[in-house]
Amino acid sequence: MVGLVVLGVGCSGDTPVAPTEAPINPTETNTITVTAAGVSPQQIQIQAGGRVLFVNNDDVVHDMSSDNHPSHLECPELNQVGFLSPGQSRETGNLVTARTCGFHDHLDAQNPSLNGTITIVE
Repeated sequence: MVGLVVLGVGCSGDTPVAPTEAPINPTETNTITVTAAGVSPQQIQIQAGGRVLFVNNDDVVHDMSSDNHPSHLECPELNQVGFLSPGQSRETGNLVTARTCGFHDHLDAQNPSLNGTITIVE
């Protein structure tokens, strides 16, 4: 039988340490999944500097783009996703400016189930 020895627990003179929040990772990646039913989640919030990974779990190609259709100028970083073949995934660029970015499937821009928003917070 192996014994466990714990040293220093409860010793007098220890200075209590206040819990701290985990640091925000500016390269954190959030995921949006595209299926025949639409995108999920349709609304996400990320920290400034983060990216979003789009995953195509549908049987057809999707072209994920920034709003406004057809210019796609609202959040150019989203346009890096572009065409996604079935089973393919791709990240946006780093979203560094606090704002709300709309996105849609350029190939089916009027389909509300393929539209969503990404809110970038400081």
